[in-house]
Amino acid sequence: MSILKVQQLQHTNGTVGLDINTSGSVHMPGHVVQAIYSETDSRASYTSTSFVDVTGMTATITPKYNTSKILVQVCMNIGIQNAAFNLSCTLFRGSTAIFAGTDTSNKQGFVQIEGNTTGGQYKIYNQTATTLDAPATTSAVVYKVAGRINTPAGTWYLNRNHYNHVDQGNTKSSMTLLEIAQ
Repeated sequence: MSILKVQQLQHTNGTVGLDINTSGSVHMPGHVVQAIYSETDSRASYTSTSFVDVTGMTATITPKYNTSKILVQVCMNIGIQNAAFNLSCTLFRGSTAIFAGTDTSNKQGFVQIEGNTTGGQYKIYNQTATTLDAPATTSAVVYKVAGRINTPAGTWYLNRNHYNHVDQGNTKSSMTLLEIAQ
């Protein structure tokens, strides 16, 4: 049996193709270093007109490299109270919004649901978001979804519709974080 010991494999053009650090971890640009997955099937309701954290829609990752990017994927199932109702959900890294529109009235988000037809209270709206973030750290990074009502009053729901009858299906929402080596 033979053993090959290397610290770095380099392309003939001088670029590093594979780097092995002192702890034995392999660093290959473009590859997934680690994956974090969080899901919730809890049913929750929200009435705040300010951004509040959505129960179960938080995940924490500690990047192995400060040059890594984090691919964030969110899948949420949302119900609304009725017509003439509007809500926004935004993705945050810590307290910084990282995936939202630029509306100056704070109504921006990756989710923007407007209830404008009768019967909307019976539906569950599937909303997704994908973004590539560059936190530039090897410290723990918390990603979360926060939501708010943009209309004067009302209620919105996670993983259920407004009526929440026992004969109506329960859904799940999830967040996936993938560290991508650079």
